This record gives sequence, C-alpha cells and structure tokens, in this order.
Amino acid sequence: MELLIIVGIGIVLLYWRAAGRSKEIAVNAARRECNLCDVQLLDQTVILIKLSASRDENDRWRMWRSYRFEYATDGEDRFLGRVILLGQRVIRIEMETFNPVVH
Repeated sequence: MELLIIVGIGIVLLYWRAAGRSKEIAVNAARRECNLCDVQLLDQTVILIKLSASRDENDRWRMWRSYRFEYATDGEDRFLGRVILLGQRVIRIEMETFNPVVH
C-alpha cells in the first residue's frame, strides 16, 4: 500500500513538472509570435483550455495541450490567440487577425 502511494506521488510530481515546462514553452511561443506580428501580448499569460493524450509521429503517447492567450493590435481591442503543443513541441500558433503558423 505504501509503495502505491509513493508511486502515485511520483507520477503527480512528474506531471506537475511537465505541465509547468509546457506552460513556459507556450508563454514563450505566444510572446515570440506577438513580437513577430508587432502586437502586444496582454496580461503576459496563457491559459490551458484543453488537455488530451495523442500519439506523435513516432507513435509514442504525448500530452496534447491547447493554451489561449489575448493580444491587442492597437492597445484597445482584444483578440484571441492559441498555442497548441504536442508533448514539449509547439505544433501550431493561431491568432484571430493573422494566418495560423504551423511549426
């Protein structure tokens, strides 16, 4: 019984670490894309909106995460953007006022 608790805690800690790293990657991707498009990333944050499991091109299971962020073109109007990660890799960045960028 104690072994199961220790393993469970280990799994939770590993997930927590991977989730934090993924969010950091998403924030950096959103910031970089906003800089390239000459728009302002609002609130300097991204929010996880979807989480699921999927296989990558090597047929290995990875976490599929979709993050939402907001940006402004003129400082007033807010637009939505989205960063999609498969594992720790950015797959796609979408911004309402621009064509999606596929990585």
